[in-house]
Amino acid sequence: MNIRKISSILLASALSVCMLAGCGGAASSGNSGNGTGSSASGDAAGQETAGHEAAGQGSSSAPAGAETAAADPASDADLTEFDVVLDWYPNAVHTFLYEAQDKGYFAEEGLKVNIINPAETVDAMTFVAAGRAQIGFSYPVDTVNAVAAQNMPVRAIGAVVQEELSCMASLAETDITGDMGSLIGKKVGHSGPAVEEAIIRTVMKNAGLSDDDVEVLNVGFDLTTSLTTKNTDMVVGTFINDEIVTMRNAGYDVNVWKYEDYGIPQMYGLVLIANRDAYAADPALYQGFLRACRKGFADMKADEDQALATIMADMNSDDNPLDEVQQRESYEILLPMMEKEDRPFLSMQESDWQAVIDWMAQSGLIEEKCDAADVYIAE
Repeated sequence: MNIRKISSILLASALSVCMLAGCGGAASSGNSGNGTGSSASGDAAGQETAGHEAAGQGSSSAPAGAETAAADPASDADLTEFDVVLDWYPNAVHTFLYEAQDKGYFAEEGLKVNIINPAETVDAMTFVAAGRAQIGFSYPVDTVNAVAAQNMPVRAIGAVVQEELSCMASLAETDITGDMGSLIGKKVGHSGPAVEEAIIRTVMKNAGLSDDDVEVLNVGFDLTTSLTTKNTDMVVGTFINDEIVTMRNAGYDVNVWKYEDYGIPQMYGLVLIANRDAYAADPALYQGFLRACRKGFADMKADEDQALATIMADMNSDDNPLDEVQQRESYEILLPMMEKEDRPFLSMQESDWQAVIDWMAQSGLIEEKCDAADVYIAE
C-alpha cells in the first residue's frame, strides 16, 4: 500500500483542521525539537494519493512520528530547526535526504533537519500549509488541488522524481495490448481517488471507447490482489518501484503501461512543497536545504552499495521493515527517473505544471484552472 492511497482519505478530513490552524494566514512561529476518490474541487478527488509558516521555523511541539535528527549536540544551538514530512515511510526514494543528513550537508547550510514519518495526525500537505513543517513530500495532482480547489498556501519547490511512478498494470497472460482498444469487455480497478478514475476515462476516451465498454471498479487498497486473483484485468495506481517489483519478485509476469503514452500529461513522481509565505520570507533558508539535497543525491547516485547501506541503516526498523533486495531493485528503477540528461534533480518546468493543470480542469478534477506560477516556485 502507498501513501497516495492513504493521504487521499486523510487530507479531506484534515483540511478543516488546517484551516482552523491558519492555512491561509500568516505563518506561525516556534521551533520543533524532534525529527518522514472523490469530487474534484473539495475532497480527496484532487488527491493523486489513493493507493503517499514561520519563515522557516517549526511548530512549538514535535508532531507524532518524528525522528530526532542526527546532529552534533554542541552545534545544535547554532542550527535552525527544519521539519521535513515524508510522503510515506522512508524507502529508497528518500535516500538523498538521509545521505545529506548523515554527511552533514544540512548542518553546513545551518539546518537541523528533522525527518518526520507521516501518520494519522501528520500529513505533509496540511502540516506545511499550517506552518507546522517547512517541507513536505507530495504529488503534482495533490499540489494543484490544494492550490486551485482549497486555496492552501503551498508551492512546489523541487521535483524529486522527474517521471510519474504510478502506472497501469496487467498480467502478461491477458490479451491486453499496447492498443487500449483491447480493454473492451475488461474490468479495470483503481484504489479510490478521482484522479485514478480520471486517468482510466482519459485512456478509454483516447482509445475510442465508451463508458459501457469497460467495467471500472473501485477495489480500494486491494490493487495487486485484485490483479493477481484475476478479479480485475488491469489496475491503475500501482507503483513501478513498489507493487510492480513485489509482484514480479513473487513470480508474476506483469506488463506496465505508462500514463503519458495514453494521453495523460507527464507528471513528476514526487515533489517537495513549502509554505508560500514562509518561503517568501526567507528564500535563502529553503535554497540552502535544496543545495544540501542535491549533494545528498550526488552521493546517492555515486555509490549504489553505500546508498543501500544508508537505506538499511537509517530507514529499516521494526516499525518499517525493509527488504534489502526489493530496496536495491527500487533504487535501480528510481535513479534514472530522478534525474535525466535535460532534467537535473529537483528541476521543474512551467510547461509540465501547466499541462497537469489543464488536464485536471478538462477531467473535472478542479473547477477552475490556476496558473503554473500559482503552484510552483522556479529557482
